[in-house]
Amino acid sequence: MPELTLDNTAFVLDSTCDAAPGFFDQPGFFLVPLTVHFGDQSFRDGIDLTHEEFYAKLESSNLLPTTSQPTVADFTAVYEKATARYEHVLSLHISSKMSGTFGAAERAAQAIPGVEAYDLRTVTCGLSMCALRLGARLEQGGMSLAEARAYIEHYRTRPLLLVHAGTLEYLRRGGRIGRAASLVGGVFDIKPLIHLVDGELSAYAKVRGQKKALGAMERFIDEYTKPDDAIYYCLIDAMNEVEPPLIREMIERKRPNAQLLCSTRVGAVVGTHIGPGSAAFAMIVE
Repeated sequence: MPELTLDNTAFVLDSTCDAAPGFFDQPGFFLVPLTVHFGDQSFRDGIDLTHEEFYAKLESSNLLPTTSQPTVADFTAVYEKATARYEHVLSLHISSKMSGTFGAAERAAQAIPGVEAYDLRTVTCGLSMCALRLGARLEQGGMSLAEARAYIEHYRTRPLLLVHAGTLEYLRRGGRIGRAASLVGGVFDIKPLIHLVDGELSAYAKVRGQKKALGAMERFIDEYTKPDDAIYYCLIDAMNEVEPPLIREMIERKRPNAQLLCSTRVGAVVGTHIGPGSAAFAMIVE
């Protein structure tokens, strides 16, 4: 019998996973929200504001919103709820170089047997995709704990995320720009492509126009994947409904065997830092 099954294993994710609708309705999936603040108003990410409500508020507000991470007590409460029903809890989180969320999760996990917290060194749909793939493997016959740990280690050391940013202004103002700072400024209408390097956002390319952006995405796929790889991917956007179908068509042409796991929208916390107009995809090569 495998150690981990869908019946005895739960997943805890923070809200920067930007999960698709219905994700947390699945048995064994638990959400710990971060919080976005507009002045003296606070909203739980993924709970209190819809995608459309957040971006309408972002564009109408004179104040740049701020965000805050969950507390150790927030994680403890969710872990206690999860462990009351499940023997094993895998807690998957945003890169510790982008947020202190993992630190709070790790401290809470240390006090509760059966809970393991992980810094996945990625963000947004890259987090939810890991849980989806682990869940699929559990459904297909289960895993040993060692196999689950090895998969998570494989995932966190090879996070593929490419963001075509509508603007870098929100990242710059929020202090989350990391190694992508070299992209700030430049010629009008040049929009950056940003990827992950060691858990930080880093410059990948500067492009002008949709066609050249898709060309840069093709180069990214050629650089990090091979035609015969087992590839899974997710699409995500921040008030940009035009680009994801174009990205999907490009991926299906470049890597016909790649499997789309989800299409979703950037939530309030990630949206605070990336702003409107962005589109992205996350991949895992298994």
